[in-house]
Amino acid sequence: MEESQPKSNINFRTKFYYGFGSISFGIKNNGFSYFVLFVYSSVLGLPAWMAGLALNLVLIADAITDPLVGYYSDRTRSRWGRRHPFMYAAALPVAITYYFLWTPPESLTDWQLFSYLLVCAIIIRVFITFYEVPSVSLGPELTDNYVERTSLMSFRYFFGWFGGLTTYNLVWFWFGPNNVTQTYTDGRYNPEAWSEYGLVAAVLIFIGIIVTSAGTHKHIPDLIEPPERKNTGLLVVLTELKETLLANRSYMFLFVSGLLAALAGGIEAAFAVYFDSYFWGLNTDEMLTRGLCLYLSPIFAIILAPIFSDRFGKKNTVMSLWAFQIVFAALPFALRYCDLTYGTSLFPSNDSPYLLATLCIHVVINVTCGIIVFATLSSMLMDLVEDIQLQTGRREEGVLFSARSFADKAVSGFGLTFAGIILSLISFPESSVIREQLNGVVPDQVLADLALWYIPICIIAFGSALSLVSGYTLTRDEHEDNAANPDTKVWKGE
Repeated sequence: MEESQPKSNINFRTKFYYGFGSISFGIKNNGFSYFVLFVYSSVLGLPAWMAGLALNLVLIADAITDPLVGYYSDRTRSRWGRRHPFMYAAALPVAITYYFLWTPPESLTDWQLFSYLLVCAIIIRVFITFYEVPSVSLGPELTDNYVERTSLMSFRYFFGWFGGLTTYNLVWFWFGPNNVTQTYTDGRYNPEAWSEYGLVAAVLIFIGIIVTSAGTHKHIPDLIEPPERKNTGLLVVLTELKETLLANRSYMFLFVSGLLAALAGGIEAAFAVYFDSYFWGLNTDEMLTRGLCLYLSPIFAIILAPIFSDRFGKKNTVMSLWAFQIVFAALPFALRYCDLTYGTSLFPSNDSPYLLATLCIHVVINVTCGIIVFATLSSMLMDLVEDIQLQTGRREEGVLFSARSFADKAVSGFGLTFAGIILSLISFPESSVIREQLNGVVPDQVLADLALWYIPICIIAFGSALSLVSGYTLTRDEHEDNAANPDTKVWKGE
């Protein structure tokens, strides 16, 4: 088998095409993290526990498909290479089903609506895996350069955030006067508006997948080709998966770190709408303003991430920047908790003209740091591809990224469930009670209790995740030695 030669330096066009498709993943993630639970429970009337159960049952499908897609995308032999057959196959199923997710038939019973949500969510999650795992796995093959890999992942995070932010901002723009009716004085509760949102989001998802698939298609002849397989039985699959995932100590530390970060991230996402609407008292126009400011964060991150990786090293960048971000992210909530509990004036009040500006500045800095941290962590995972290949003889980017992806989704889903438990424990009123009985205002004690749970959980979970990164031992020099090793340019024959 001929050796493939990954490029050390790649041009802007390649980075653009590689990253662009993350728009699709960002839109899907944004919808599932922020809106699905709200829409099905508060807009469509499905009991919250049933909506939460459906979203967690989807993880069963993820547990099966994620590692299998990763495994077989590493081993597929076709004229379109290892990755692209999966990527092209994902475009239509994901886009069509994402539209129907937000447009359920009318007059369904609770259990029918539950089943509808479950089926749509499974199809979307399975086929987005067909795209996302092979797509991200292209990265280590496109370049083996230490800094360029961080740059490549920065482009991916840039477009992922761009896609998520665009649909997030569309929601607040969409639910303006055009979707306020006599029945729905708040456009967020108008089902027709969500159907329109689903159509726009579905079209953008389709475009994102096709652009990356077609844009990186020309690189197929230069990518690594796996050997022909003679034995592909279930026992072989399970044995190789176990061997790959347990072969490297640094990978295990990143894996567990990702679990803890995903848990905290799931809780953050679940509480985001609650904090915005009730803790800070933002209206839809103010949410839109803050959302538009967030476009600055991926721009800063795409510039700074490779600079920091080159100057300070990837591990040092993550350790220092993440430590700052964990404390900085919790600061406004801690200050407001003191205001609610002790009557201090440490943070602008909800009727202060400085509140929105303060929140905008805070969220831009916070998200910039977060993108740099997680883009760099993904780049660190890329660097382990060659290290693990030298141990196993197999180049398995798909397996490594799929295991991490599933773990993130599984624990993030648990985070959503855990957030629901917290809301129950503090007796957070339902949206109908807030609107009809409390005039849109949640009691201060309930908000203080929410912050009291949220702050320590996120600090402990993210802080533990950060501490595990210290177990990553691969240095820049070791990676460059691995990349130069001829054995990492081709699989060993079978």
